[in-house]
Parts: sequence; structure tokens; C-alpha cells
Amino acid sequence: MRHHLATTLAVLSLPFAASLAEAKGPVPEGTKATIHITMSVKEKTKSEWSSTAIDRVLKAQCLMVAGPAMNVGMAGPTAQQQAAIAQSQVNAQAFQQNYADETMMQNAQAIFDKCGEDEACVTAEVMKMSQTPEAQAMAGKQAQAKKDMAGLTPDLGPLRYQSWSAQSCSGEMRVNDTYVTSDPGGEGGDGAYTDTTTVKGTSPIDPQALTLIAETDTVGNTTTYQLGTAVQGTFQGQSSMKGAVPAKVSLLASTALPPQIGPLKGVLGKQSTTVSGDSGSIKLSFQGK
Repeated sequence: MRHHLATTLAVLSLPFAASLAEAKGPVPEGTKATIHITMSVKEKTKSEWSSTAIDRVLKAQCLMVAGPAMNVGMAGPTAQQQAAIAQSQVNAQAFQQNYADETMMQNAQAIFDKCGEDEACVTAEVMKMSQTPEAQAMAGKQAQAKKDMAGLTPDLGPLRYQSWSAQSCSGEMRVNDTYVTSDPGGEGGDGAYTDTTTVKGTSPIDPQALTLIAETDTVGNTTTYQLGTAVQGTFQGQSSMKGAVPAKVSLLASTALPPQIGPLKGVLGKQSTTVSGDSGSIKLSFQGK
């Protein structure tokens, strides 16, 4: 508390004006774009008594809204940014030692004890204190203080990252799965059977089952995606033994999506990648407009 108080007081007591300019983001906050998604899930498994062949495709589109531009991305500060933050903390300690003394800290504490949250009171008392010998002595350090203040804010680089969140999503899921179950039966093959079930069809998805966040990097010229899908559909299956059977099918099988997809080359635009698993793969393509 004393460190922050002293630094704040030192800044307030110097008679100079600072001008802060905020760089504009890659696109204005609130800008809208549509991202089209195609996800193809293919897997094959085989055991002693069963096998599966999975072929599922999601075709969807999400209306995205741009957030504010940031200089730190979803992956957190880079090593260079962490070093800049650490250096600014060192600079703040040095600034406090050079431009605030014990008397001023005591006077500042007295102001905050007297005024509390009353900003007008604090401002009036600080103006009075600016006329004290301690403050006048500090005013003589004005030129150097201006230079030193530049080191109090870490240089995190340009506002290069921008997060896009899905306002709404829609789409359809196509399924073409085959499941085979075999039983050799008892002695002599008594009761043996093989049942082959195919599930084919197309179904609209529940809009709430699909979530998408995209982060663009205008300096690195990349886009990173976070895709959440609990997409399911109910289809009509056909069993070789039972005939028509209802089947609830999830889009994803054993291959899982990573927490972050990318970074992929390009700011929105057209991108593709493949996620591999033990039994198959997920092919993903994104098209931003």
C-alpha cells in the first residue's frame, strides 16, 4: 500500500500533463463476420467380436462478433512481455525511491485518511501539498521524472490480438456409420450370429451444442480457434437382425479435439488442419468472411 501510495503521490505532485493515445484494433470492436466450419470425423475399430466404421460430417456456420484488440493473446504473455512486466516493476520501485520521501508518504496517508473516497477532497489536498517545500523540491526533478515515468508502463507491443465470439451458430450433421457385432455361439456354433447395423442420414444440429471462439493475430497473420461441440443427432438405423432401429449419434467418437486449434496461417480467411487419434482422425476447415 505504501509503495503504491508513494508512487501515486509522486506522479500527482509533478506539474506536468501526460497524453495517452490508444492504438486502434485490427477491426473496430463489434465488427461481425461469419465463419463456416466443416468437420469430418472418420474412425475404424476392430476387435474379436465387433468392428465399427465411422463417417460423420458437420457443416455449420457461426455469426462472430469482434471484441477489443489486445496486446496479450489467449496463450498469455510471451517471454518478451514477461520480461517487460518484470522490468516495469523494478522501474516502479526505483521511481518510488527517487521521487517520494517518508514525509510525503505520511502526508499522503493523512490525506487519504481525511478524504476517504472523496475524489474532490483528495484533489484539493494534493494541490495544497504541492506547495510544500518537499513538493517544490520534487518539482525540480520534473524533467527526469517525465523520462522515468515512461518506464513505469511495460511495453507489451502492439494491439495485435482480437477475440471473436459466436453470437449464434447453425448447421447440420451427416452420418454414415456401420457397426458389426458377432457372436460365435456355444458348442458347435449354436446361437452364433452376426448383426450389421448401418446408420445413415442428415439432421440439423442444436444451436446451443456448438460453441466457437476465434483469436486473430494481425502481426503473426494467424488465427487460433477454440471449438466446443456436444453435437448429437437422432437417426434411423437399419439392423440386419432387428430391422429399423433408432440411433442417437454424437459427432465426436474416440478422437478428441485439443483445447486450442492452431495457430493456423491467415487472419480468418480459409484454413484447414487435421487432428489424429488412435482410431482415426478429424479433419477441420474454417472459412471466415
